[in-house]
Amino acid sequence: MKKELWLRIRNYHFDNLVPPHLADHVVALFGKHDASTHAFASKLASKRGWTNAFALRAIAEYKKFVYLGVTSDTPVTPSKHVDQVWHQHVLFTKAYREFCTDVLQRDFDHHPELVPMDTQTEVFSEQYEDTLRLYVAEFNKLPPKDIWGTPKFALASPQPRRVKYADATGHTPDNSPLYMSFVGGDGGSSSGGDFSEFGGGGGFSGGGGGDSWGGGDSSGSDSTSSGGDSGGGSGCSSSCGGGGCGGGGGD
Repeated sequence: MKKELWLRIRNYHFDNLVPPHLADHVVALFGKHDASTHAFASKLASKRGWTNAFALRAIAEYKKFVYLGVTSDTPVTPSKHVDQVWHQHVLFTKAYREFCTDVLQRDFDHHPELVPMDTQTEVFSEQYEDTLRLYVAEFNKLPPKDIWGTPKFALASPQPRRVKYADATGHTPDNSPLYMSFVGGDGGSSSGGDFSEFGGGGGFSGGGGGDSWGGGDSSGSDSTSSGGDSGGGSGCSSSCGGGGCGGGGGD
């Protein structure tokens, strides 16, 4: 079931963001291949000062975050940039409801933080640390640092503390990591197609991801042109109907 969920998320192209009477116009502007996703990326890039290429990568990471939120029975926390994609998606209220109903097949609610509190910030930091571990456990690679940020804490353990997949009925049919559904024992794809999101090696030593996340660095700057982010998680939370998810995010 995790594989089927991921394929639905991965193959969602934001087509329902485009009103029917604008469909031809969007194709004329962005081409026939995945025009709606490119239009969404263009809006994000214009609003956030990102490049279009960075916006497309942030959208891909947002899809992974949503998958993690739906499949974990504990809260997940997005990075600032992932949360900004989420914010923009939620603004298309009808399309986002359809995304939850048709693709996720459950609610995935966004709850911005109302009043900042030190205790809540600490909770979000812990959730963010767990989210990074869960990312590696499910996708077998490190999250890209320029999108997920550099955490202000050391990731001492390569395994998430609390991970359990539950479907809408609460049944736990599959607790194996997602990447195992797509790669063979030699690390190659067993299903064909482009599954580059599943890297070989994984782990927090840098294998499969190219960056070391151990130790962290909070001294970086936020580059709006390239998307650089030195922060950790964001100041929002989510709740998931029927599956068990929730999380702190960044605003």
